[in-house]
Amino acid sequence: MTIEIAEAVGQLIRDRRATRAFLPDPVPPETIETVFGLAGSAPSNANAQPWQVEVVSGTARDKLADALVAAHQAGRRTLDIPYDESIYSPVHQRRRAAFGTAVYNALGIGRGDEDLRTDYDLKSLSFYDAPHVALLYAPESANPRLTADVGMYAQTLLLALAAHGVASCPQGVLSFYSKTIRDTLGVTGGKLLLGISFGYADPDAPINAVNVGREPMLETTRFHR
Repeated sequence: MTIEIAEAVGQLIRDRRATRAFLPDPVPPETIETVFGLAGSAPSNANAQPWQVEVVSGTARDKLADALVAAHQAGRRTLDIPYDESIYSPVHQRRRAAFGTAVYNALGIGRGDEDLRTDYDLKSLSFYDAPHVALLYAPESANPRLTADVGMYAQTLLLALAAHGVASCPQGVLSFYSKTIRDTLGVTGGKLLLGISFGYADPDAPINAVNVGREPMLETTRFHR
């Protein structure tokens, strides 16, 4: 690999971030097909390629957003893969809290602004106004090794989108409404792991300027020599 390519890849990885405000302009179909074709090159255990992906645009996207908002307002949460706050250790919780503070500060939402927080929750279920969303399903077994493969697919997809100038936001919250999504789209099989909203970033939205950063490498990585 040449130095130029290595630098370009490094820049791509560093610059990719979650976008939470999108323009309404759709991504051209040929770009979408190219990006998802690249994502299929992701690694997987024994090349099993255990992901199932549903890409939703246009009127189907609008119908799904309406269904998700209605499900949220009715308190209809359904998960294919169990979730509990106890999965996070204290250090993970600290990082999550710092992220939440940065996001809400950028939006001008205070700790006690429950109505504003509710409005923002609904915006997330409308994919932050992104014109497209991809829903990533793990195999029916939800085996941890195979589910990890879907995670590698997701990162490959995020980088492929960024390389083509398309912004994105991974959304675990969408997996909290798996039955609504399944019923609305007619999806069969698999277990919903996450969604990825994508489109073109709104350059004027303050939320898109938030950069929460990462922990120093030596906080998460050990080298054995």
